[in-house]
Amino acid sequence: MNNAYEIAAATYLLIGILFGTMGPAGKDIAKEVDSARGSLLSNAFMEREAPSEAKLFFFRIIITLGFIFLWPFFIYGIMKEHKKSVALDKRLADERAEGIWFHYMGGHGIIACKDCDHSEEVTSFIHCINSSFSGFQCQACGKLSSIRAGSLGRAHVHVDSLQCECGGPLKRDKVIFCPSCKSKNLSYEMQYIT
Repeated sequence: MNNAYEIAAATYLLIGILFGTMGPAGKDIAKEVDSARGSLLSNAFMEREAPSEAKLFFFRIIITLGFIFLWPFFIYGIMKEHKKSVALDKRLADERAEGIWFHYMGGHGIIACKDCDHSEEVTSFIHCINSSFSGFQCQACGKLSSIRAGSLGRAHVHVDSLQCECGGPLKRDKVIFCPSCKSKNLSYEMQYIT
């Protein structure tokens, strides 16, 4: 009977060690240690010195040991978050493979078609003191527009009612296409950002 308890305890600890060092929990623990380390900018902003590598090492050991002994309480949440993270990474990779989106571009720059050599200036998103400008594209004629909003980040509030001069809907949440040849084979070079 004691042998069965020893095997169960060893199996329990082995599963905890595997999850806590090499599995998704190990990756989460590494992220937490890195965030505790901070960056030069965040440490300067918070007016603190970065923790020593020895402190970070002991921090990692304590978190890992805690996980190893209590893994059944944490594993469901970690696996759920890991599944969400994998799905998000796949969705973002699929979106980027489709072409350029406003939400992946920053500031104001030049968009150029690699198929027909058409190029023009476009605003993705810029802000001023009490207003902002967001880029939209007409889904009918392809015209690129910049819409001014009265306060920061508010240009998208009435996005359903935005229409182009041609009557087509203006959208931000679609792949940008060339206004000239409708190709999605585009490049973007940012000129400035605010």
